[in-house]
Amino acid sequence: MPLISTVGRRSLHVRLLIASLYVVLTLGATTMVYPFLLMISGSFKSDVDKNEFDVVPAFFRNPDVLFRKHLEFKYNNLITEYKHSSRVRAYEFAQVQIPGKPDADTSKPAGANTLQWWSGSIPPGKYNEQKVKDWKEFEAEYNPAPSTYWLGYTQHSNKLMPWKEREFRSLLQETTEGDLDEFNKQFETYAESWIGVGRMTERLTERRYQLNEHPLLKAYYEFKEKQPVWFRFYPSLDGKYVQTYLEATYGQEISEYNKAHNTDWKRYSDIILWPTAPSNEPERGEWEHFVREELNLQFIRVDEGALPHYREFLSKQYAGDLGLLNQRYKTNFPAFAQAAFPENLVYASEQLVDWAEFIKNVPLEFLYLTSPELEFRSFLKKKYTEDLEALISAHETEYLSFEHVPISSIEVDYADFIANQDAIRWEFITANYVQVLDYIVLHGYSLANTIIYCLLSILVSLTVNPIAAYALSRFRPPSSYKLLLFCMTTMAFPAAVTMIPSFLLVKNLGLLNTFWALILPGMANGFSIFLLKGFFDSLPRELYESATIDGAGEWVMFWNLTMSLSKPILAVLALGAFTQAYGNFMFAFILCPDEKMWTLMVFLYNLQYRGHMGLTFAALLVAAIPTFLVFVFCQNIIIRGIVVPVEK
Repeated sequence: MPLISTVGRRSLHVRLLIASLYVVLTLGATTMVYPFLLMISGSFKSDVDKNEFDVVPAFFRNPDVLFRKHLEFKYNNLITEYKHSSRVRAYEFAQVQIPGKPDADTSKPAGANTLQWWSGSIPPGKYNEQKVKDWKEFEAEYNPAPSTYWLGYTQHSNKLMPWKEREFRSLLQETTEGDLDEFNKQFETYAESWIGVGRMTERLTERRYQLNEHPLLKAYYEFKEKQPVWFRFYPSLDGKYVQTYLEATYGQEISEYNKAHNTDWKRYSDIILWPTAPSNEPERGEWEHFVREELNLQFIRVDEGALPHYREFLSKQYAGDLGLLNQRYKTNFPAFAQAAFPENLVYASEQLVDWAEFIKNVPLEFLYLTSPELEFRSFLKKKYTEDLEALISAHETEYLSFEHVPISSIEVDYADFIANQDAIRWEFITANYVQVLDYIVLHGYSLANTIIYCLLSILVSLTVNPIAAYALSRFRPPSSYKLLLFCMTTMAFPAAVTMIPSFLLVKNLGLLNTFWALILPGMANGFSIFLLKGFFDSLPRELYESATIDGAGEWVMFWNLTMSLSKPILAVLALGAFTQAYGNFMFAFILCPDEKMWTLMVFLYNLQYRGHMGLTFAALLVAAIPTFLVFVFCQNIIIRGIVVPVEK
């Protein structure tokens, strides 16, 4: 019988009351749905947009945000290297300006290219086509060594696993057919799981950074060379010199530098690292210190005229012992006078150690530099026949000289972004979820442990609890009320209270790091026994009397009658056992501290603890999928388990 009669519902006051209830329920549902939508949105994010509280991620509709996310991952979240390359002052990728957008005048200049974005509401940036074309021509002709550039999308400081890092790991798995032991043997590593494989860290411009002949590094450089050129980004010696050396010495305001050098530069970005030592002081001394002490050796060259100095240096270094020199260098020089400059300036060796020391002592006039930007300037000089006005007209940019032409990094990055925006957008839509799934599948035995744990929990729950409830219902012992009261009493204490005694009991039994440790403490459940007894009591007693007359034993009556008629309530208990086992974290972590016995929840917690906010949200959503599917496909069973006992 309804609480409010049909006649009573016609009253205005009652209708207002009902409408108010609906409004309150709607608002309550909204307060639950909105945070959930924020979590879904956050699962697609990275450092650029993690602080934006939007229901739909901004990069879905805003190409500017998508471009900044692309820069974040292309430059491996190294904002310092991006600042060096672009010669801008930015403290995070979220502050990067879109080419052509900072200017108030948004009219399209001659030679500029624009893109009509699919959203249609956000004006695109602009870039000079000829500037990008010149760089592409140079890059195709230059064919740089892998050690002179970074490969984008290969690492992230916040444990995100980008595009190319995943591809490199997949390549290694294919090479070793997914056998981790074979991988460790073939590539001379000690990886405990595939999760830690694939990330390669490079510091190409630092003096102390030298490569080794490790098989894994060799495989990475082979992989690196085969990747599309738009994933590359090149070090800028100008940017490194100015932003890490000069600004550290004179501060970020150009006035102090001008005062010390008697110059009138308007900004630091106009200052360059000359290919040879300048003649005026103190610039010459700064150039010398930076090159001799801080710059990586692969960018430093020595004129052939210094060869006698080098041979004399080696003779003094080895006290005239040519045999020792050949032994350490693995060479066969007939005399010190026949020694030659080292050909390898990247891979660590005894010869490179001596070469670094020689660089510190060779006369300054023999030193000169090489780098992608210096080679680019030489290319432009040749292409435009050293006609600076022609270059300025083509690039629509004012240059002080050919030596001041920077790498066109921001324009090239933007042009590459336009050409590959669909693939980039799809990468950011799927990256966090792919990483979470990789973590689950590749890291230990969490998935198998969770499946076994859930199945055993369901089996035990549907065995022990029905037998106990059947005994109380069928035989009605005198202590039945006290036993039920005891079962109900267990519901008054939270699980945390019994955690310590359960742990001590399992430990004393020697069952830690086993499935028994997870199953035994929750084998009998007071609430389940109470619920089942009530359901069994509602079954007609005549059924058991008839079965007894027909000669059925207790097991037949229990299995064929009681269990068959109790399927709805048993389904509810099975779902409860699954949910409890699947969501068990703290107890599973305490009873099974061995990583090989960790369940899925423990692994996802470990990922959240070490990972990015976007990974945390993605992990929570992935973890919710099984329980959501169970609810969707088993809701009829759940309702029957609730309604049928009431109807009985």
